[in-house]
Amino acid sequence: MVDVVNLKCDKELVGSLQKEHGIFKAYHMNKENWVTVGLDGIVSDEKLKSLVRMSYYLTSGK
Repeated sequence: MVDVVNLKCDKELVGSLQKEHGIFKAYHMNKENWVTVGLDGIVSDEKLKSLVRMSYYLTSGK
């Protein structure tokens, strides 16, 4: 069993992100705007932080 997190991404990046190891089509989310990231260490901490920042920006009230 692996912990995961769903993150909203720029629609233009979703396809290329899903080609990276540890990043998948979003589980139970809109697959055009969201990705699921495995928290098992495959995705680097820096990449994960970058994706979390993007998701926060895209989901926070402006």
